[in-house]
Amino acid sequence: AGSIAMMEALARDETAAVAVEETPKEDVDLKTRELGKLKQVIETAMTPGEMEAAIQAAQRAGASDDEVAEARTHLHSLIAKFRVMDELRAATGNKDVHELEAAIKKGEEIGLTGDEMDKAKKVLEKEAPRQKAREELKAAHNAGDTNKLKAAIELAKKAGLKSDEVAHFEELVANAESKEKVEAALATAIEAKDVGELKMFIQQAKDMKLDSPKLKEAEQVLAVEEPKQRVRAQLEEALEKCTKDALKEAVDAAKGINLDPSEYKEAEAAYERELLKEKLLAGVKQALKDSMSCDMTDVDAVKAAKAALTDAIGEAVSSGVAEADIADAEQRRKKLHNTIEDLKGSIRVFCRVRPISKKEIDAGDNEVTKQTDSMTLAVGEDHSFKFDAVFTPGTQDEIFEDCRDLVQSALDGYNVTLFAYGQTGAGKTFTMSGCPGQEGISPRTIKEVFQLAEKGKDRFEYTIMGSMLELYKMDLVDLLMKGNPAASRSKLQVRQDKTGQVTVEHLTEEECRTAAELDALVERGMSARAVAATAMNSESSRSHLVLMMRIISVNKETKEQLKGKILIVDLAGSERLKKSQTEAEMQKESIEINKSLTALGDVIEALTKNQKVIPYRNHKLTQLMQDALGGSAKTLMFVNCSPANSNTEETINSLKYAQRAKNITNTVKKA
Repeated sequence: AGSIAMMEALARDETAAVAVEETPKEDVDLKTRELGKLKQVIETAMTPGEMEAAIQAAQRAGASDDEVAEARTHLHSLIAKFRVMDELRAATGNKDVHELEAAIKKGEEIGLTGDEMDKAKKVLEKEAPRQKAREELKAAHNAGDTNKLKAAIELAKKAGLKSDEVAHFEELVANAESKEKVEAALATAIEAKDVGELKMFIQQAKDMKLDSPKLKEAEQVLAVEEPKQRVRAQLEEALEKCTKDALKEAVDAAKGINLDPSEYKEAEAAYERELLKEKLLAGVKQALKDSMSCDMTDVDAVKAAKAALTDAIGEAVSSGVAEADIADAEQRRKKLHNTIEDLKGSIRVFCRVRPISKKEIDAGDNEVTKQTDSMTLAVGEDHSFKFDAVFTPGTQDEIFEDCRDLVQSALDGYNVTLFAYGQTGAGKTFTMSGCPGQEGISPRTIKEVFQLAEKGKDRFEYTIMGSMLELYKMDLVDLLMKGNPAASRSKLQVRQDKTGQVTVEHLTEEECRTAAELDALVERGMSARAVAATAMNSESSRSHLVLMMRIISVNKETKEQLKGKILIVDLAGSERLKKSQTEAEMQKESIEINKSLTALGDVIEALTKNQKVIPYRNHKLTQLMQDALGGSAKTLMFVNCSPANSNTEETINSLKYAQRAKNITNTVKKA
């Protein structure tokens, strides 16, 4: 069911998209617009996926938990409906009367109608008489009453039970009709310790006035075995109910009649599991209660509350506590995780200064940058810049450490962007891609995505989709199909669906089941990227490189669906034309690169000033990143710099550009 839900979600993404050019006027407040859409979806949504997507869109636009509370209630209603439909399908396939009755009852309680209910009721109408006949046969057998057994056999035949289900009982009746057969049957029943057959043939022996040592022996065996049978039935029923009280009562009864421990071992273990589940669920509820009183403006307090709640949920789920029982706690965990990321800033900016090169030293360059503390970089005597962190240059491990939590945000259904900005040759590609043995952000993020998916596979079914493109001048290029003569000639178009999610029409997207598959996809894309030699770099990237990972998760038990996205962007170099010494066609490339970076800066500035009109539509780069900047999106920006005095002006320009981004923050509301 989870796979079907995910494939339906993928299909909806394709069909629900509308062109960015058709977006309503940008002077309409985004949050108000998304809340209006959400209200409409509450009336029309047919699946949990539609409802969840609309809620996520509203929250990306800044809607609070209170503002989407009604929609969440409707979402839970839809999830309950789909869960019951799954139960109806399973019960119909199994033709299990008890399952059918339970599923139909649940369906009626929530007002469910339609084909699934109709099919289940028809199967129940046919199977109920058969099940009743089976129960009558069992009851007559256990009672040891030949006449009742004859009547039950007739009822079974009328109900259409197969002959192999009735044959044994017919044989018992036949055996009860002669003294020789009764005595032989008594011997068999004694050996088998079959209570029903013992009762039946003891009664037949008495009716025939059979004087046999076997009769007395049978009565003695029956006196011992009948109480055991009652307790075995009690154990079976308790295991079916699987409630703490029923299990304890059954185990105590088994011990009371000295039943062999092997016969109640399973029930005893189940009882211990139920005790543990009760204890762990209480721990989850306590951690949830404690989290409600934590200071939501204190990042350390929120981290501690999240850690306690995460641990409690993990222990509870691994012990078999139902997802429905920890749903509120899981929702709170996501909120705490999101709050931690918001407290760090909607856009976090890391500064990374590469080492000075031998070529620069040979040319007489010296270092003009100096790290004055973990968050501050000085350039010369007159300039100082403060960021979330400064690395000079730091290790690849250190650089990635703060990205881990952002990957979890993507699996929780948020959009995440990681991008590098700076002049050509400042180390952007090394930061984002790295090299063998010193892998960068992109391969480490891929590895983390699949590690988290593996960790959560018992609870969730994940689908991870990968695509890769470059923005070359004003053209979007599908890097997975570049140079392929069989590739579609359809032009790539940036589109925005009704939930606000950005997609690229006609872009090749492939499902990746392992980190190795996604790494291979990236290698294919990287080999097709446009590069050219400039005075700044012998292999300068002349385009913006974008890796997109779409992550869809479906809770296996509740069927709740979440969709997140990770955008990894290696921006083209930001240096001046004069500095790069490019010529002719390459100068046109540089002009377009700088236009796109200016447009990105304008969007950042508009977000910084909380302007109602955000100029996303001014460039394809900002259209592509529209759902990844501001709102509830999580963004980590790396500004890469050269330490050389010959690059001082470019370094200062890059740092000024990045410092503007630091002013974007999300509004953090206290829970």
